[in-house]
Amino acid sequence: MANCPKCNAHLKITDWRPECPKCGVNMVYYGMEERLLADAEKAEAEHAKFQKGLDRFKASAIGGKRQIARIVLSIIPVLGLLLPLASINLSNIPYYADKAINVNIITIVEFFMNYFDVNGLLGVIGSGIVGTPFIMFAASIVCLALSVVVGIVNFGRNFCSSKAKSCKKNIATSVVSMLLAIASGVTFAVFASGIEAVFPTFISASVGFGIFVTAALHLPVIFLNANLVKNPIVVKYKELPDYSAQAAEEAPAEAVAAE
Repeated sequence: MANCPKCNAHLKITDWRPECPKCGVNMVYYGMEERLLADAEKAEAEHAKFQKGLDRFKASAIGGKRQIARIVLSIIPVLGLLLPLASINLSNIPYYADKAINVNIITIVEFFMNYFDVNGLLGVIGSGIVGTPFIMFAASIVCLALSVVVGIVNFGRNFCSSKAKSCKKNIATSVVSMLLAIASGVTFAVFASGIEAVFPTFISASVGFGIFVTAALHLPVIFLNANLVKNPIVVKYKELPDYSAQAAEEAPAEAVAAE
């Protein structure tokens, strides 16, 4: 059997009453006030931690005009991918109609969903004739995909960046996304030059203005984050009630009587 929580007297199997047979304390309610206070303090600490995080989130996302502008402008580079990123012209190919392809994010997604063949691409890359141009083509696609991923990550980070240190990290991610977009355009230009050298009569390609517009659209977000580093966000923390004091006042009278 158990022992009395107050006097530590050993309880027999016949001691079924709530009162200790030795000291007479009510063992059910003994120490209830301390347990309630401990639970209240734990709940208060957890609530305070959650509330601070919520206050920082609100300050980062909607705490001012700069924060709201940062959120809106950080998604615009992704929308810039709808602009013409490149163009590919096919002409004079036997039994094939001339075709001009304006490349943007929609045509890229359609290409990968309907026509992309990994084995075919690896075979072309291994070719001694067009291998180098298509390596640049693959690098261009990879850089563009990474730029989009980093841009989306940066968009999410801007919702929870209230400190100057976090804003500096946002600047770094914006710069990385911008440089990846530029790298995508440069590697595609190398691909275009190489493929035209191999098939000068049949294929011509060029980089579109959209890729560089997309890269430039990161600049307003970089400037806004730089401004937030120089003039940090002031987080207004909500004052919370003292739950432990309330718990002490509302402790059952039985717990006091049991002492």
